Amino acid sequence: MYDKILIPVDLSSTNEAVFSTVRDLADPDRTDVLLLHVIETLQDDEPGEMDDFYEELREEADAKMKDWAAMIAEDGFEVQAAITYGERGPEITRVADEQEVDLIVQRSHKVSRDADETNVGTVSHQVAIFAPCSVLLVRPERTQ
Repeated sequence: MYDKILIPVDLSSTNEAVFSTVRDLADPDRTDVLLLHVIETLQDDEPGEMDDFYEELREEADAKMKDWAAMIAEDGFEVQAAITYGERGPEITRVADEQEVDLIVQRSHKVSRDADETNVGTVSHQVAIFAPCSVLLVRPERTQ
């Protein structure tokens, strides 16, 4: 059983499969859940140049994170929500290490083996390789 699960989220509606997976894996009496949204920052911006833009992104993320945290808490879980800034892959693994999580559960899209350019540089790939704990990648539902 897991004591602390980290769920990195984007702001899309595709996170529900991850939430459902966590509900199936975790015990509300034992498992704490940490929702994390990383606001990707631009590397070449001048200090202060994009503050208004980043603040708008933070406000939007904060509203969604509160809704998701409340939804997960309804199932009896202790839930924290955090928003950080930086590069998503390294930031997720940094938070996982700092918070001593047991498992990261995140959404991942399917990558085709047959594609000329297999995209192994995705955020989920970075997290799976560099995470300090186990990682479960949740694929979207298959359509028949």
